[in-house]
Amino acid sequence: MQLNLKAKFNKKRFLDSCFRMLVVVISATLYSLAVIWFLEPANLLAIGVTAISQVLNRVFELGNIDVPIGLFTLILNIPLCVFGYKYVSHRFIIFTLLSVIIQSILMLGFIPIPNFIDEIKDNRLFLSIIAGLISGVGIGIALRYGTSTGGVDIVAQAINLKKGVSIGVFSMLVNILLACVGGIIDKDPTTTLYTFIFIIISNLVVDKIHTAYNYLRIDVITSKKEEVSSALLNEIKRGCTIMDVQGAYTKNYKFDVFMVISSYELEHAKNIIAEVDPNAFIMVLPVKRIIGAFFKHTII
Repeated sequence: MQLNLKAKFNKKRFLDSCFRMLVVVISATLYSLAVIWFLEPANLLAIGVTAISQVLNRVFELGNIDVPIGLFTLILNIPLCVFGYKYVSHRFIIFTLLSVIIQSILMLGFIPIPNFIDEIKDNRLFLSIIAGLISGVGIGIALRYGTSTGGVDIVAQAINLKKGVSIGVFSMLVNILLACVGGIIDKDPTTTLYTFIFIIISNLVVDKIHTAYNYLRIDVITSKKEEVSSALLNEIKRGCTIMDVQGAYTKNYKFDVFMVISSYELEHAKNIIAEVDPNAFIMVLPVKRIIGAFFKHTII
């Protein structure tokens, strides 16, 4: 029985890895499109390492040296990936590195810019809003499924795991600083203002997709208390509590297996529960504060 359950989990883990690879491709493509199609034509900066890459690209262009943004993105992300490999998790960085490689290739000039962009490139407000929406979706789904688009996200995840600082707050502060630097380099304050709009919209979308809370409580109403609790303990490695419950309509007795998890563990927990008891009823509640021992695991 245990061998069969372990084989199922291994298969589930393999399928989960394949799904995450698909997420990486989609999120990296969306983020790259936001930069190449909307931010660059409007002469606006992106966020994090991509923004630094854009600044370096413009500095080199002043000396008539054309170095693609994608090349800078790859070079700058390498030390950050090494940092994340040590302080976040190996699996997280493997997927993140794949995302960085995809972004770098796409930003080398392999994405053709649609003709309609030339007609609206002077409308910087519109371009900043659209770019914020698209990049927010890309970054949000990447973080939701245990990966990232690289750059500042890696450092933000590490600080969140070690110090509990919100990923959104840290990223916002760094990106606001970069926006100010971009405006100074361009000698154009509107660059900073429109970049602020892009950053705000992007962060709002990320919060909506990724989960605005760091902690969640999951309640699993099930008749298989031993199987569900054992699977969660072994895979998530968090303590859980079991309570007897009764349905008011059916009068059937079941069990409520509940535990507190980090937001990035939700998808993994849902997959485990669905594998053990497909008929389980799951509730997810935000937890604003925890007092007591709660260990932050690396991203699985």
